[in-house]
Amino acid sequence: MPAVTLVRIMLPLVAGVACAWWIDRSTAVRGLTPPGFGSATGEGLERRLAAMALLGLVLWIGVFAAFGQIGLPSAMDQIDFESLSPLRLFQMHAILVAMLAAWLMLGYWRCGHGAGTVIMTQLGLRTRTGQSIPTEVGMGLGAGVVLWAGVLAVVLLTALVVGAAGGFENLPNEAPQMVLWMGGLPVVVRLMVSLSAGVVEEIFFRGFLMPRVGFGLSNVLFVLGHMSYEQPFMLLGVALLSIAFSLLTLWRGNIWPAIAAHFLFDAIQLLVIVPSAAEAVGGAP
Repeated sequence: MPAVTLVRIMLPLVAGVACAWWIDRSTAVRGLTPPGFGSATGEGLERRLAAMALLGLVLWIGVFAAFGQIGLPSAMDQIDFESLSPLRLFQMHAILVAMLAAWLMLGYWRCGHGAGTVIMTQLGLRTRTGQSIPTEVGMGLGAGVVLWAGVLAVVLLTALVVGAAGGFENLPNEAPQMVLWMGGLPVVVRLMVSLSAGVVEEIFFRGFLMPRVGFGLSNVLFVLGHMSYEQPFMLLGVALLSIAFSLLTLWRGNIWPAIAAHFLFDAIQLLVIVPSAAEAVGGAP
């Protein structure tokens, strides 16, 4: 294996493992270490190391692997979208769900009847006293409309400013092929993708990571996890949305509004914006 290829593989892997270690340490500092992990040197160490390894693997695949592709031809150009299965869109979400399930099982297996309540609370799925899930979801849907309009306006304004300063011919003039392909999928599939993204990504980044590593790092990891878009203005939108979802979570004390807002934003993009944009430039998604 060429040395450059090895470096492209190893550096993201090392970054994933190092980040998993830091998350483990930060979890301990914040008093959120599951009882099944025990101390850093005593009983439960094997389970703790196994959970750390699983998290490092997922961070390598889903967050840092994109850095190994910098300078190489776009991976999107090598995909045959005509034969690509829509199930591919749920692959990373399935990996995140499996990792979280394994991590929680390692940490809370046989730890008493109250473990379920602790897990739901730590993941932000329990509401405060006086709050109801339907109300929180409704607030999230309302916030999603405002966020969609606000983020779109900021991204377009930024594009105009950059274009005016550096020439509009230098701006990206094509959406990623993956996004256009998604916009041409059946409506039910697009809704399922939007719902899966809203639920799984918010549970992982806002529910699991943010209480353990804080506001800043959880948002950075969220943006890095969307590096495959390969367009700076789309990443700007992702960053703005991530910050907004995090603030929404901190304000309400649970992730239900962020789940609803995330779902609504993705649904509007996939059901309305992407197909309309593709038709406007004369090409089907």
